[in-house]
Amino acid sequence: MSFLRLTARGSASTIVFCSVAMLSNAAAAAPPPLLQLANAAQDAAQDAAPAAPAAASLAERVNRAIDGGVARLKAIQRPDGHFPCDHWSQDGTTALCTYALLKSGVLPSDPAVVKAMEALRYAPFLSTYATAVRIALFDAHGDAALVEPIRAAAAWLEERQQESGFWGYPEKQADLSNTQYAALGLWVAARHGYTAKRDTWAKLLKELLRLQADDGGFGYREGDLTTGSMTTAGLAVGHLAVAALEGDSRYGSTRQKGEAALERAWQWLIDRFTVEGNPDGERSLSAGNHLYYLFGLERVAAIGERKRIGDHDWYAEGARHLVRAQRDDGGWFNADGTSFALLFLRRATFTGMKAKEEAPAPLGGPLEGEPQRPGPLAPFLRRWLVCGPLADPKDALLEEAYAGEATVEPKVGSSFRGKSWREVRELDDFVGFGPDDAPGDRTVSYAFTWLHVNAPFSGGLWVGADDGVVVQLDGKVVLSKHVHQPIARDRASAPVTLAPGIHRLLVKVENEAGRSGFTLRFAQHDGTPARDVRPSLSKGDPQLAATALAMPGLFKLEELAELLPPLPRRALEFKTAKELELLAFDRNGVSADDLYPQWSDAPEKRPGAPSGGARGLLALHPPTEKVATRLLFRVALPDGAPKLALRLSPEAVGNAAADFVLRVGAFDATLEWLHESTVGPLATPAPPTRGDAKSGSWRDLAVDLSAYAGRTPLVVIEVAAGGAANWNFEHAFFDEIAIR
Repeated sequence: MSFLRLTARGSASTIVFCSVAMLSNAAAAAPPPLLQLANAAQDAAQDAAPAAPAAASLAERVNRAIDGGVARLKAIQRPDGHFPCDHWSQDGTTALCTYALLKSGVLPSDPAVVKAMEALRYAPFLSTYATAVRIALFDAHGDAALVEPIRAAAAWLEERQQESGFWGYPEKQADLSNTQYAALGLWVAARHGYTAKRDTWAKLLKELLRLQADDGGFGYREGDLTTGSMTTAGLAVGHLAVAALEGDSRYGSTRQKGEAALERAWQWLIDRFTVEGNPDGERSLSAGNHLYYLFGLERVAAIGERKRIGDHDWYAEGARHLVRAQRDDGGWFNADGTSFALLFLRRATFTGMKAKEEAPAPLGGPLEGEPQRPGPLAPFLRRWLVCGPLADPKDALLEEAYAGEATVEPKVGSSFRGKSWREVRELDDFVGFGPDDAPGDRTVSYAFTWLHVNAPFSGGLWVGADDGVVVQLDGKVVLSKHVHQPIARDRASAPVTLAPGIHRLLVKVENEAGRSGFTLRFAQHDGTPARDVRPSLSKGDPQLAATALAMPGLFKLEELAELLPPLPRRALEFKTAKELELLAFDRNGVSADDLYPQWSDAPEKRPGAPSGGARGLLALHPPTEKVATRLLFRVALPDGAPKLALRLSPEAVGNAAADFVLRVGAFDATLEWLHESTVGPLATPAPPTRGDAKSGSWRDLAVDLSAYAGRTPLVVIEVAAGGAANWNFEHAFFDEIAIR
């Protein structure tokens, strides 16, 4: 991937996104019981998509998102009043979360606010960030008894301004992030009778002018790459300082320079405006500090009195992004991220400015033409013809309208732009280019498939790419994103209408550096699967058997029972990765960053893999605590009393409590579950040494298939969360799948 900057630089902004996975694990719900996994609703998921919610206006979706975010913060608050913190500033996170709750309409008398205030009211001032956010919290709380603490906090901040004019962490080099918080704290404290010295603001503005980059933006410290989060910080600081020096003739020249610097910074932001990531340099987007950047947009739009940023309705675009990105638990990434999202959605800075009588009118009206995010069961396209990579040293080929793109009709081995087309079937959602998905820096690659459409389709096309992507349907560009950013499934969408017939789909992906690839899927306008849009690598042949094997989620069970090719042999020992291509894998439409299934040629080198098996093994993992991964295949059973023999193991190394839920069923007109059990935990962790017979990690299981003797049923194997283990450790390893 290109220009992904997640390393903390010690700022109050960069400490927000330290460990998404850690928070997800800590907040994971309890595993569902076996009976819940076995209920008819989940069994029927392959046959009928869930009812989609009614379309809602953006205002309604924002209100729901705010309610969900508030509930999430309350749910994760600790008994002592603090909130979970991924960095050292515990009081800073707690003040930020409580401030977000108050700005979201939670009353000061609410138990969550009361507990947090008890934890913070008399806590010592320890850092610029925590102290400044506490000023904002006390201001939002509104208790007259908090006026003196606000003034005391402001005085503490002003005393700690460094000689340069900026602020930093205690005993550390100054930075723009801490400086922004200090300036905001002094600004808010002015409402409560605290007046900072003019020299304080003058020193601050002079240092800001010195640190502005040649491109007009701002970085965290001098010489750092300019970013959206820091440019919004620079704009906020600049506006506040220029306003504070108004009317003082001693600083007239400094104010004029400040106003000119602000115009340059606004132009930087206009030129690079986006809500999909934190702008990072000329064209890159970073996942780091994304939500901190969005709240920065809200702040500078309020302070700078900007209803629009360039041609962009910054609030509408940001709100759309946030309601899409909100997790099922109501949060965004972690406690800090959830707070930043809520503060953006509630226009926290605007509503805190006493000079303004009312907030802008709320957004309303239907979201016409905007497809809903794909729901469960909408599968990703995993089978493509790919071509490339093409050298692109000037980063120009993505937007180049190459003459052959609109009419290309590729076949395996045919040439395009000097490269040959080759067939790729991915076992997971991500379609990669080149060895280890790294085709080389500054390159462009292509992917192509035909679409056989059986009935009129009106819905959405959803794409995620690393890095930039252009999508053409029938030779016309329907989506174009030329940004350098890491992969995020369903990051961008476009409304699509397809008439019955055959259509061409071309995807063009540019790679700035490192990994390269994309994800793509179609969904109905309400987010349900687009079952009548079926990809094929042949214009004249829908290739349903190959499509069913690569994308079983596109078909109902009765279709899979007809379409999947029977296994060419009755025993799979996973000696090579090619054996996985004989099986169909379905994650029930759940997109996740972990890529399963996985094949390992050297299990002893894979953490957690059991020892003592054959050469290779298959690893599966449920995508969520409530959704199972499915492995499906058809097999011709002999007469008599055939059995499905499985050699399997839970995770073995370093975690004796690892387990998973296994379900085995067969479909022949109807689905019948034949076996369900919890596999694991092991009595003791298996040693990492391969071939140690004492490990006892591998289990042999036989499932009776005699009811299907002499027939060719569809076998369904599910790996689901359950038992006592944490979801992270519910890996299932298969050494053999055979018919005996």
